[in-house]
Amino acid sequence: MDGDFGDYTLLVEKEEIWARMLAEVLKDNGIPCAMLPIYGAGLSMKAGMQDWLKVFVPKEHLETAKDLVDELFSGSCDAGNDE
Repeated sequence: MDGDFGDYTLLVEKEEIWARMLAEVLKDNGIPCAMLPIYGAGLSMKAGMQDWLKVFVPKEHLETAKDLVDELFSGSCDAGNDE
């Protein structure tokens, strides 16, 4: 499931803490979202990896959601940077 999920489309992939913060901001701005883990929980626990989530939003909200992502994660610190 790389790009589209029904009427939802992939917005971004982030570490769980940042994805959950983004979900709250999206919700506060009236944008519903869905999140799916990138790695299975077993792999994350076994390998000691941070959980990463894919964040999906409805296609009609994609541009506004992208603007919110830019506002949240364009600061000078690397927090939440997925690159």
